Amino acid sequence: MSTRVTPPQYHAQLTGTAADWLSRLDAGTADVVAFEAWRDADARHAAAFAEVAATWRDLDGLRLMPTDAPMIDPALGTMPRRQILRAAMGAAVAAALGGGFAYRAYARDHAVTGVGEHLAVSPAPGLSIDLNTDSRISWRMSAPQQLCLEQGEIAIASKGGCELAVNGESFRLAAGHYNARLRGDSCELAVFSGGISNGAGLHLVAGEMALMAGARVTLRTSDKAELGRVTAWRHDTLVLNGESLDYALGEINRYLKDKIVIGDPALARIRLGGTFGTRNPAEFLQALQDSFGVRATTGANGGIILTRG
Repeated sequence: MSTRVTPPQYHAQLTGTAADWLSRLDAGTADVVAFEAWRDADARHAAAFAEVAATWRDLDGLRLMPTDAPMIDPALGTMPRRQILRAAMGAAVAAALGGGFAYRAYARDHAVTGVGEHLAVSPAPGLSIDLNTDSRISWRMSAPQQLCLEQGEIAIASKGGCELAVNGESFRLAAGHYNARLRGDSCELAVFSGGISNGAGLHLVAGEMALMAGARVTLRTSDKAELGRVTAWRHDTLVLNGESLDYALGEINRYLKDKIVIGDPALARIRLGGTFGTRNPAEFLQALQDSFGVRATTGANGGIILTRG
């Protein structure tokens, strides 16, 4: 029986190609079908990818070493990650890792919603995520499972716990149910069951919410009604309890491509209460007219302008 030998030059080419694939998979820009076709076409492709993926993992471990660990060559710090991967290819890695395993462990997937859309995804058994309007998340099914909220708002149901990255901060979520929303440079976290912690000493338990803006954290305990308002979006509704019209429009416009704007600044001070659908603003606009005599006029660009009747 003969054994195929991979010449050093060809191995270097395979290593470069595998590093390119891993970089694109990590960034979420890879054509997964094309990647799997390349990987499955030749056992050497799968072995090269496993080698690159294992090295990527080892480099991540080096980056997270304690401060008293041996220093890494400073020259490596100035090299692009792909060059670092190539430079570190001397380490032997067991081919038993297999391309499929490495892909699942190191690739990052994404889910996105447009304005007015909702989406439910289940990246892994025991993990469910609902995306609200105009939202984007990415995830990596490593150990522990890693999620990243890049835009918008999500609801998380986890049976085994996971990590959540938001605005450069990392949080550990125990098994439970949560809501996370980006508000500009701030992030709002709500705990329905389970608990949230981070390396800075934050600890949230069921019934608590936190608004984080940089190093400033505002905590509050929320009752059932308040938590219900947080999750109303999952039922296509917006619940208002005395908020200003200006605030209400900021919320309802999240779901509308044609925005509603205030034509008379004095209207911004109107206070509203009630439950309104988010998919169609007609009910909301009718309530404004009936209760406050506010007239809604459709502009040339499709937007709606509010004025006094």
